[in-house]
Amino acid sequence: MAAPLLPLSQQIPTGNPLYESYYKQVDPAYTGRVGASEAALFLKKSGLSDIILGKIWDLADPEGKGFLDKQGFYVALRLVACAQSGHEVTLSNLNLNMPPPKFHDTSSPLMVTPPSAEAHWAVRVEEKAKFDGIFESLLPINGLLSGDKVKPVLMNSKLPLDVLGRVWDLSDIDKDGHLDRDEFAVAMHLVYRALEKEPVPTVLPPSLIPPSKRKKTVFPGAVPVLPASPPPKDSLRSTPSHGSVSSLNSTGSLSPKHSIKQTQPTVNWVVPVADKMRFDEIFLKTDLDLDGFVSGQEVKEIFIHSGLNQNLLAHIWALADTRQTGKLSKDQFALAMYFIQQKVSKGIDPPQVLSPDMVPPSERGTPIPDSSSSLGSGEFTGVKELDDISQEIAQLQREKYSLEQDIREKEEAIRQKTNEVQELQNDLDRETSSLQELEAQKQDAQDRLDEMDQQKAKLRDMLNDVRQKCQDETQMISSLKTQIQSQESDLKSQEDDLNRAKSELNRLQQEETQLEQSIQAGKVQLETIIKSLKSTQDEINQARSKLAQLHESQQEAHRSLEQYDEVLDEAHGASLTNLADLSEGVSLTERGSFGTMVKVE
Repeated sequence: MAAPLLPLSQQIPTGNPLYESYYKQVDPAYTGRVGASEAALFLKKSGLSDIILGKIWDLADPEGKGFLDKQGFYVALRLVACAQSGHEVTLSNLNLNMPPPKFHDTSSPLMVTPPSAEAHWAVRVEEKAKFDGIFESLLPINGLLSGDKVKPVLMNSKLPLDVLGRVWDLSDIDKDGHLDRDEFAVAMHLVYRALEKEPVPTVLPPSLIPPSKRKKTVFPGAVPVLPASPPPKDSLRSTPSHGSVSSLNSTGSLSPKHSIKQTQPTVNWVVPVADKMRFDEIFLKTDLDLDGFVSGQEVKEIFIHSGLNQNLLAHIWALADTRQTGKLSKDQFALAMYFIQQKVSKGIDPPQVLSPDMVPPSERGTPIPDSSSSLGSGEFTGVKELDDISQEIAQLQREKYSLEQDIREKEEAIRQKTNEVQELQNDLDRETSSLQELEAQKQDAQDRLDEMDQQKAKLRDMLNDVRQKCQDETQMISSLKTQIQSQESDLKSQEDDLNRAKSELNRLQQEETQLEQSIQAGKVQLETIIKSLKSTQDEINQARSKLAQLHESQQEAHRSLEQYDEVLDEAHGASLTNLADLSEGVSLTERGSFGTMVKVE
């Protein structure tokens, strides 16, 4: 976890209405971050010099984050109050008793891009998170996606090719043929808006330009001088405008008298390695014609963007252009950017002459023109009178530059004193207004006191009424308790009756079960009886059948006897043989009949 910016004894307490109102102006969305652009625009209204503001920024942002949180902004406001009150700008003076800071609507040459509502990015946080996921899924190389990788994603939208082409042109802000994470988010935002039938703009609105691509407001001590993106080549090749670096180079005669100065190769360079790498990247983006040099037109936007005055920029150019070629190599450009950064961030003026450790390594060991008279010096003609006049002009220009510096310091002192007088007048007005407010508050307090006395009497009457109601409620509660006890007794009696009824019900259910078992046994016995009855009935039917057969046999026997009798009567005279035969036949017939009856039985 990072250490706190300030000791607890030096932290500014929150809740100050004036500080809160100032903070709301620079962070209306309450994001907890105040960027360098917003802070620069606001703090410049204090009327303090750039050097003092740079020191204030360094103290408020000791970690060099490039932005201020709420506590850091409060520290900056307190330090502004220190400077306006004539105190030294140090953290030890934060707890001094001093008037609050004052800010006025004044313009500043450093405010090249005043923040507005457009400072907020139109791509919402949740959209950005989704687009970042898509970006990572496409496997970027060094944080960049080529057109071949982005093309399938754009084509999936089914938008017309001309629309997709315009989306690509708008989102490729730095025109390097690749999209970084923020540029890809812009492209996806435009595609989604186009799918919702919103027209794709012909020019990218400022609200859609990612914060990382915007031209930052230069603020002393806040951020290094970096271009948002290289300006178009055509625009930089246009006719030099009045006061540009190119015009200074041509009309100001940056070619001084020549003198040889030997440098030792073992001396280290003042430009740090990390800064050199960053400046080299800017150089590659700015060298549009890829000739290894940048002209005044190519670096004009970058130099002017620093906010430094043109005379100082011309002096820095002359120091860096050691060969007086009118162009800067990569090392010379890095040296110029180093001088600009030192002036902007720390208030350190560039030297009049390059020291040995300032000479670029690639320039050491070879004759280098002396830059001591670079600022406003004339051309070396070889004619003594002309050279003397040229030197006098150069001396006058140096004196003019020194006087201009003194005038600026005096103006700043006058402005500071004016601010102090105005602040004292404002303090007097505030104290008068505060006194009037206190008188009004006193009268208001007396009126409220009388009103509270009346409310007290009313509350006393209400309290008596409430007490009477409490007594009535107590009596009612006692009556209800008696009723509850009576009902509980009745309920207990009913519960006993219910238990007895349940016991009787259980007994009846048991008897019912026994009866069902008896009925079931009776059904079994009845079925057995029915089966026996059926069997008996069958036997009776068989006996009846046998009896009918016996009757038939008996009748047949009677008929046979009658026939026998008839035969006997008719055959008295028959022979004994026929009688014997007849007797045998009758005998056989009877035996057959009786045999049949026996079988039936």
